[in-house]
Amino acid sequence: MGAWAPAWGQGGGVAAAPPVVQADAPGRWIRGESDHFIVYSDRSEALIRRYVTMLEDFDSVLRMLHGKAEAETPRKLPLYLLSSSRQLRRTIPGADERMQGVYLTGVEDIFVLAIRDDSNSYDRNNGDDTVLHEYTHHFMMQYFPDAYPGWMVEGLAEYYKTIDLQMKKVQIGDFSRGRASSLLNDKWLPMSDLLSKRPSQFDRDQVLTYYAQSWLLTHYVWSDKERRKKLQVYLDLVRDHGDPMASWTKVYGQDGPALEKALRTYMNKPLLALNLTREPPKPQIAFSRLPAGADDLILEIQQLKLGVAKAEAPALLVKFQEAAAKRPGEYYSRLALARAEIELGDRAKGEAILKTLLDERPSDLETLQVMAYSRLETARRMARTPADRDKAKAIYADAANYLGRAHKLDDDNYLTLYGYAETKSMDREPSQNTLNVVFRAATIAPQNPAIRTNAARLFIRAKQYEIARELLEPVAGNPHGGPQARRAAQLLSTLEGKADGEALKPATAAAASGEGDKDAPGG
Repeated sequence: MGAWAPAWGQGGGVAAAPPVVQADAPGRWIRGESDHFIVYSDRSEALIRRYVTMLEDFDSVLRMLHGKAEAETPRKLPLYLLSSSRQLRRTIPGADERMQGVYLTGVEDIFVLAIRDDSNSYDRNNGDDTVLHEYTHHFMMQYFPDAYPGWMVEGLAEYYKTIDLQMKKVQIGDFSRGRASSLLNDKWLPMSDLLSKRPSQFDRDQVLTYYAQSWLLTHYVWSDKERRKKLQVYLDLVRDHGDPMASWTKVYGQDGPALEKALRTYMNKPLLALNLTREPPKPQIAFSRLPAGADDLILEIQQLKLGVAKAEAPALLVKFQEAAAKRPGEYYSRLALARAEIELGDRAKGEAILKTLLDERPSDLETLQVMAYSRLETARRMARTPADRDKAKAIYADAANYLGRAHKLDDDNYLTLYGYAETKSMDREPSQNTLNVVFRAATIAPQNPAIRTNAARLFIRAKQYEIARELLEPVAGNPHGGPQARRAAQLLSTLEGKADGEALKPATAAAASGEGDKDAPGG
């Protein structure tokens, strides 16, 4: 893709000096930022330091193994370090008591919630297996986005999560006690099901076995140079719509029973662990303390970003209103309240708060983005009514103005770039500049399925189908993709056999436009 030349107006005149604004009083929550991570905790700097050091070490090992030591990090991953399930449910109200961590990919944010239990000396990763599993997914999607079979996606994450990070040595390929128990005690899934299905296609008890067998199959392939060398041939056959079991037999010479026998034999031998010597990184971490309003609202803001169930909206809005009333002069709480009013209450009231905040801090990136996305939502709704399309164009232009100001503050922020592409939704055809912008947004945040899918739709409108396929295939192949994966698969099917520049049939063109799809930007 070509470079993006911003198409926003420059404005003129001399801006008045903003008023002097008193800084918000600090609260309990601490922010620690390193090269690749931003970690939040309400406990201590020491805990954040230990955690960030572990994460940076794990990241450096993945980079070393996959040849990405010098690759850019277009966006740091935020992680919220929690002390209990009660805190977790402030963001995910219905979270299971057993949940120790979760990786979330909303349009507004891509982040991790993790409960840190320092009391478990039995687990050498100190309760962080879930985080390491999910970070592997994040890393692979960032640097190797492709359509992988479900067993490989989950198996690789399981393989790396058991890493043993020692002072001078790293051991990779140890077994997980929970997965070993499933392999020894549970009824195995047929190999044809393991190779072809996703976790969502199994019942709850079978899912545990699925993860265990996926880990074992990945370990079996990864530990042998010849088997690993053949893997790309196998993946190519499956991507070309080959039957997964028949393709395995063709490449590896094993049918279902033979593969199961090989795996059972393999697991009864000492596992071949990979041992590497390396100098662990000593990350530079910048610490800051969040305003006092974060004590009440930091996790609820993350809930807003994910979307709130209709039944829960009134009580959550009241919580924001009451928390903001405790600190009526605090910028943080007022911005949080504006978000809540826009999402759950009175949009006009929320935007009025934002305008006051921007009078105080004209260069606050988050406030500019919240205002822009509120304007985009209003324009999107108006654009659906033919009589309001001229009004919608004016509101899209207003959103573009806020995004232009945000772009001057951070010219490589995926939310700003993605929002800019949406301001062009009413263009008859996407310009190359718009395509460049939305492609960069998808490159910075490739883990987000809605951004990839909506970017693909723009490329389909421009008859650039090859790039659209590249964007859609990882979404369609996501083993946890749900409805978004199904929509991406449907879009891919409309491109079957089409070369760049060819017109789609009317029926498939309508499907590719995203008409009626709430994830699609604009009209």
